[in-house]
Amino acid sequence: MASALRFVLFVVSCLLVVGSPWAIAAQDGDLQTKDYNDAECGERLALKEGLVKGGYPTLPGEWPWHVALYQRGITSEGFIYACGGSIVHRYLIVTAAHCVTYAASRRKIPTEDLQLKMGRFNLSNEVEEHGEEHRVIESIVHAGFVPTTFENDIAILRVELPIIFNHFIQPVCLWKRDDGFVLPSVYERLGTVVGWGLTDENRSGTVLNEARMPVVDSLTCLASDRTFFGRLLYAKAYCAGFKNGTGVCNGDSGGGMFFQFQNRWYLKGLVSFSNTIDASGVCNLKQYIGFTDASQYIDWLYENTPNSGIDDPILGHPNIRLINQGNCGHNKHVYEYAEERKPILGQYGWMVTLRHPFQDPEYVPCNGVLINRNYILTTNCVDLQDEISVTIGDYDTSKTKDCVKEEWEEYQTCISTVQTVSVGQLFRKDDLVLARLTIPAVIGRREHISAICLPVTPQQRERLYNRYIMTGWKESGTDAKTLQRAVLTTIDQNNCRVELENPQLDDRTICARNPNNRSRSPMCNDYMPGSIIQAIEKKSNRYLLYGLQTSISYCSRPEQYIAISKYMQWILDNIRG
Repeated sequence: MASALRFVLFVVSCLLVVGSPWAIAAQDGDLQTKDYNDAECGERLALKEGLVKGGYPTLPGEWPWHVALYQRGITSEGFIYACGGSIVHRYLIVTAAHCVTYAASRRKIPTEDLQLKMGRFNLSNEVEEHGEEHRVIESIVHAGFVPTTFENDIAILRVELPIIFNHFIQPVCLWKRDDGFVLPSVYERLGTVVGWGLTDENRSGTVLNEARMPVVDSLTCLASDRTFFGRLLYAKAYCAGFKNGTGVCNGDSGGGMFFQFQNRWYLKGLVSFSNTIDASGVCNLKQYIGFTDASQYIDWLYENTPNSGIDDPILGHPNIRLINQGNCGHNKHVYEYAEERKPILGQYGWMVTLRHPFQDPEYVPCNGVLINRNYILTTNCVDLQDEISVTIGDYDTSKTKDCVKEEWEEYQTCISTVQTVSVGQLFRKDDLVLARLTIPAVIGRREHISAICLPVTPQQRERLYNRYIMTGWKESGTDAKTLQRAVLTTIDQNNCRVELENPQLDDRTICARNPNNRSRSPMCNDYMPGSIIQAIEKKSNRYLLYGLQTSISYCSRPEQYIAISKYMQWILDNIRG
């Protein structure tokens, strides 16, 4: 890892901004004592619990608070790695202000053009088992940030949903202690900086690297290059480095400098600025690196910390962290605007089949959907008293290996084997069934197995789409053995009551039908129960689950779907980690 960047340390007990619709429910004062507890931060659990290979600690999980910040490319819609950052709270990331603003400007990059990846080690591996992506909903740049001198180069990023802490994703401790212990001076001490910045060959790194370097006093730093550091080194910044070619470099900006005291790691600074070799802009590792001193921003951080959260029953639910994890609802073919043209194989990795062990493995009596590693949702389409087998990641039930060649592709696309598990605990409400798997789904290990997102925000729960995407296996016909898809048109409640002759129909049911063809297979909606309807949220470009089919109508009447948004409280009440 080379050396320089603009680096801001943000040491703070930073919670959500007052009035934020994303804050967690809490009583006054709870956030500071509960979410910034010195006993629940700065631990490397992957190492502590013996996750080692060959007697040496594995590199993944060694720095669980370090995150990768991506920016949307100017010339494309894809995201490009830009900076590092540090997790300090279940909703908050600290990074450098220059990482979230346009070059030499205070103008903030739109949040929809920012993306955070956590639990990552090798950025070239898009399906790392423990990797998760989070959408940024707000960036808070210090009001005193000066882009030309990197003064107050610090920013807070808030994510939409709580970060799920595990062995590979953890918060780092802030530069404070609640027990009266005074953190020692760091001058001449070695701190650790990590990042995916430029390597010795001036290429962007793919695996997370670390470098240790000493903090030097201001006079030594100024004497090394008074012209450069004289205009940048202010009271809330410090220098570090060996000046020997070892350090941090372009792409490491915003990452933290960490120190360990009493078996816990603390965030001291953020990579902010460095000198360059020439007009190329590549960092000069023969010079010291500039860091923002986070310990001097405690008051600013607390000013942006709320005293209490909101009382939304879903966003404030303690189990909200168990759903919408990582790459839920990932749209693999974002540039294919017409849903009908997207490949089905591998696109809907959350679809599952349910059957009894004695039933024909090619026949699908019941569909379901994966909502996290441990749980699926389905309907009353199998005998809940008998043993139930769940197949995850399937496409063609008649084949052991699925391969498809689309008309526009030169070669076949194949996916790896499916995962088959049993159902353990069951919960039922009306026609909806929540089932816990006996073995967790291998989300992240196989690219064709993933979970779908659920509608959790008030806007997501209240929205009714005009069209939904239905996926599932059918009852019969030439296409019954392969996963199918149809785009349905929504029918309003009043018309649905009339067509179904059911005046008791309420908002717990969504009605829809396939307008393309009323004949039977392959276009008709003779999908088996448990087939789902979903929609792509434009802002996040992810699939959200909106309904599960309750029965088969054979296209003669509208299909009825359980409205998942009306059961979110029940789902969260019953899932466990």
